[in-house]
Amino acid sequence: MLTSAKILAAGLLVTLFAAAPAEAQTASAATVTALGDALKDTDAGVRRQAAWALGRIQSEQSIDALIAAMRDSDQQVRRQAIWALGQIGSAKAVDSLTAALKDGSNEVRRSAAQALAHIYGRGGPNPNPNPNPNPNPRPRPF
Repeated sequence: MLTSAKILAAGLLVTLFAAAPAEAQTASAATVTALGDALKDTDAGVRRQAAWALGRIQSEQSIDALIAAMRDSDQQVRRQAIWALGQIGSAKAVDSLTAALKDGSNEVRRSAAQALAHIYGRGGPNPNPNPNPNPNPRPRPF
């Protein structure tokens, strides 16, 4: 694909998804597959935009491709893939996100921590079964 066509495709993705509400977007399986393939593009900008779009779509089908993108040589692509996995919120990504806490980049580690907090904050894979209804209890007089 020509570089100008890649930029046009990335711009189209941004335009399509930026105009829609922040909730999860719906997309066909073919679109998710095409975006997963775009994560392997030679242009880091295209890979970053594809990861962003997959995060907006929040399709479970894209988890494996996003986990693979976490090993990208470009730090921004890794961060965007981590963000997307946090948006999807699947327990399948927890091990990879935990491993990303050891990345050489502070920004990548911070993104991984935020994604894990987002997953667990939504009552993710292992929520506390007995949360304290009053986290700051006052001592009761006897």
